[in-house]
Amino acid sequence: MITKTEMKIAALAGMLLLGSITAHSQSVVQNLTVNLIAYDHVEARQIKITTKELIRYFAQTNVPGARLLLVTPAPNEPGTLGNLNAYLQVVKDGTVIVEVPSPDSFNFYQDFAAIRSSGTHTASRAIDRFSIDFGGLRGELQGFSTWSINGGSGAFVATVNGAIAIDGVTDDWIPAHGTISASAPRPGP
Repeated sequence: MITKTEMKIAALAGMLLLGSITAHSQSVVQNLTVNLIAYDHVEARQIKITTKELIRYFAQTNVPGARLLLVTPAPNEPGTLGNLNAYLQVVKDGTVIVEVPSPDSFNFYQDFAAIRSSGTHTASRAIDRFSIDFGGLRGELQGFSTWSINGGSGAFVATVNGAIAIDGVTDDWIPAHGTISASAPRPGP
């Protein structure tokens, strides 16, 4: 026969397990910063693509004060390889203005990762790919990323190169290079 105390312990354990599953299934959100230079081969000019321009291409208008967010569903443990299932959001004053879905319009893919842990800190060196096809901008970028991980996800800086095409700006795919970085993660939607 099960006692009341055993039932309470079992109920408490079940609630803790459910809370743990819920906490681990929550997405993380990071501010994404983009700084790219592309080289137009027709007009021999440089085209600067920053976070502000990317937001404008996605929203099809200027959105002063907007932020570009990288939203990554959990669990994406350090060293996860393959599609990270992350997507992008343009957010202003807490309101999502544009969402760039994964995997059709945005894909964040990790090909290789080397992980090193020291105490509570984990560092990763990885080869990451970013594919974008949204709002008149197409891009295929790949590069070396340095991750600083505390907990399940982390901040990163990726030095990338590849090719982009922008409707109304370039006549074809053109070479590009620069950096893509993400701030420390925080709990998301």
